[in-house]
Amino acid sequence: MPVTRWTMARRAHRTAALALLGLGIAGLGGALSGGCGARTGLTIPPPAPECEVDADCPGADDLCKPVICQLFEPDRAEGGAAPDGSAAAGGGARRGGTCVSLEPVDCDDGDPCTRDTCESATGTCSYGPSTLDLDGDGHRAALPGARPGEPLSCGDDCDDSSAAAFPGAVEICDGVDNDCDGTIDNGARFVPRDADATRISGDIAPAGAGGLAWSGASYAAIYSGTTQGFSVYRSLLSEGGQPLPPGEQVITPRNGDAAGGPIVWVGDRYGVAWQDRRDGDYEVYFSLLDQDGQKVEGGDRRISSAPGFSVNVALTWNGTEFIPVWQDERNGLFDLYAQRIDVDGNLIGDNVQLTDSSSGFGNEAPAAAAGRSGIGVAWATGDASTHFIKFQTFTAELDPRSPVITLTTGDTDAVYPTVVWNGDRYVVAWFDKSASPKGIYGAAISEDGEVLTPPTPISDPGPFRSRYPYLRPLGDRLLAIYSDDRDQNDGYELYAVMLNAELARISAEQRLTFAARDSIYPVAAFGPDGDVGILFRDDREGGEHHVFFTRLACLAGD
Repeated sequence: MPVTRWTMARRAHRTAALALLGLGIAGLGGALSGGCGARTGLTIPPPAPECEVDADCPGADDLCKPVICQLFEPDRAEGGAAPDGSAAAGGGARRGGTCVSLEPVDCDDGDPCTRDTCESATGTCSYGPSTLDLDGDGHRAALPGARPGEPLSCGDDCDDSSAAAFPGAVEICDGVDNDCDGTIDNGARFVPRDADATRISGDIAPAGAGGLAWSGASYAAIYSGTTQGFSVYRSLLSEGGQPLPPGEQVITPRNGDAAGGPIVWVGDRYGVAWQDRRDGDYEVYFSLLDQDGQKVEGGDRRISSAPGFSVNVALTWNGTEFIPVWQDERNGLFDLYAQRIDVDGNLIGDNVQLTDSSSGFGNEAPAAAAGRSGIGVAWATGDASTHFIKFQTFTAELDPRSPVITLTTGDTDAVYPTVVWNGDRYVVAWFDKSASPKGIYGAAISEDGEVLTPPTPISDPGPFRSRYPYLRPLGDRLLAIYSDDRDQNDGYELYAVMLNAELARISAEQRLTFAARDSIYPVAAFGPDGDVGILFRDDREGGEHHVFFTRLACLAGD
């Protein structure tokens, strides 16, 4: 294709452009003369590119946004071409033209259940389904913001990450809402299944848990560890938590000071996110993994690119898109940013700033969950002496939906929030280092920002402490897993308790681990037969930090 030429337009072209501005040559001279009342700052837009044929115009190969070369009118006075295209009497040749954009092809068929696209090479429209069936059960997920099965939801699958969940399925103990009634494992309770935990991480201490997800065939465990510098590792685990071939594998540049690793399974692939400093300061990265835990075509996607650190990434999936949320200091104090990513790992738009640190407090430690019509984000803010837990909901396009809600007063030291969507509400949990009790607290909030259950204690450690909460939603109730040192067993142990939708305890708090030293930072995922797999950091082996796995068993209700 010939090189585009940006030149001064010919006199005829300039005159036409000025006429469009309503000025004319004489008016322009007055405007630029500097006389009384003259406007000396007038800006004339650059002329369109000159051309001789359509192919000279930028974008001419995109037939969905057609551009043509419109030839200049012949200028007989200057020896231009005659109307029939032959040379004028003065011997001049055709003087080319200017590029003109035509009306783009409109493929909108008015149906929200079709994905309307235009093929740039041909200018023709195609219409595919606008929702996904990633689990292959013949039922499509609903559009974000729509309840499955409602008119114009374009899908009736309540859980497109599991082929065992669809309208009409039989409810069984498997960690999914099989019959799409809004409740997971109806009436089931959960009890410790393993006599002892299984060590997952190799000789990479200190190591720490990052994320856990079940694909229907195996767990994918993501964790950080170090040899000379930190890397993120991936191990596939059997349903009992035993490492599967090929064993522990590095998924980030080795010793690139990488950490994180929240992971989600969406029906036929995983999405995983982390931070590393391969390019200098810390940035956020994302990758797709197949069912075998291997990176797919495209590899790592760099999500953030800004001065300062981008760290502490959370990750959620709204049925159509992955949304990582992280803290970022590109503007000085930390603020929260998010990015939309489609199912194939393509970034949608730019980073979106979610919070504003103009009050003088940074915003840190985000947690995110996808709700019915957008996402909910919880975070901590404050300084060395004051900490608050805050929460806000956003639309699927990441525009604010609710106001910022401050869940704590700042009179106590509330930190480390987590959030889930539970049927018709968000539930936020955190731990408080100075309240009475020094336990796990929670609150329930609607999508519109109404506080349905104000902050209330979830655990009851007495004079001791509970820390590091993690929630698994079941629709009509929740499972809370956390660390607690009430037994004074030379450190923290894991505990679990069942809560109703209003966050009242409906089971006894039960202890899950029994080794000396600390069992902390649990992350959990529903697995086979309704089991709950739990990945956590443990230093029972001589004080070294390793990653371990244990399970809760699902006991079906009556």
